[in-house]
Amino acid sequence: MIPIGKYEVRSLAEADLEEALNVLDDLFFTKESVCIACEINLPENAQARQELRELCRVSALDGVSLIMKHVESGRIVAVSFNKLMSTPPPGEDPFFVKFRDEKVHSPQALSLMNYMITIESKVDVGALYNIDCSCELMFLGTLPEYGRLGLARALTEVTIELTRELNQGQGLEDVAEEMRDKRPTAVTALWTSVFTQKIGKAVGFEVVNSVPYNEFEHNGKRFDERIDPLHTFSEQAVYKI
Repeated sequence: MIPIGKYEVRSLAEADLEEALNVLDDLFFTKESVCIACEINLPENAQARQELRELCRVSALDGVSLIMKHVESGRIVAVSFNKLMSTPPPGEDPFFVKFRDEKVHSPQALSLMNYMITIESKVDVGALYNIDCSCELMFLGTLPEYGRLGLARALTEVTIELTRELNQGQGLEDVAEEMRDKRPTAVTALWTSVFTQKIGKAVGFEVVNSVPYNEFEHNGKRFDERIDPLHTFSEQAVYKI
C-alpha cells in the first residue's frame, strides 16, 4: 500500500514533461527487458533513446499520461506514458506504424517499435472486444529507490479509472481538445516483465496473448540472450471498461 500523504498521482503537465522523460532515461530505457534486448540501454545508442523520448513526448500531448510525485521533495518518482488509440480509417496506418516510418531511424528504436507493432498485430483486440478506441498504457516505470511501494500498480489503477471517466465523457480537463470526443472502452498494455505481469493480473487485466522472447532478434542475438532469464515472455493484455 502507498503511504498516505507521501505520494500523489497527477496528470502529466507540460511543466513536468522533461523530468518525466528523464525518469524513462534513468529507468525504462536502461533496465526494461525489451530495451535491453534492443540495446537501447547502451551508452552509445543515445539516438534511439531520443527517438523514444519523442514517442513519449508526442503521446503525452493526448493529456492522458500520469506521474507519481513524492510530496515532500516534489520529485517525480514514477510515470505512466499513456496514449489514446483509435482504429484508423481504411488505408491509414496505426499510430505506432506511422511514428516508426516517419520518426524512427536508429536500428535499436526500430527493433523496439517493430516488436511492439508485431505483438499487437498478433491478436486483433479491437475485433475481439469490439473496441474502436482504447487507452494504451505504453511505458510504465518507477525509479529503483522507490520500488516495491505499489507506485506502478497505483498508476495502472488510476489509468483504468481515468479511462472509465473518459468513457463516460468525464475527466476531460487535461485531455487535448481534439481528443475530447474519444470514448475509450478498454486499457491495453504489453507487459514485458514478471513484475508488470503481476500488476496486470492483480488489477484485472485479461491476457490475450503470450509471446516468448526467443521469437525476436536484434543485431544477431535473440531477445532472450540479452534479457534477464527471469523474464521469458511478454503479454498482450486488455482491461475492458
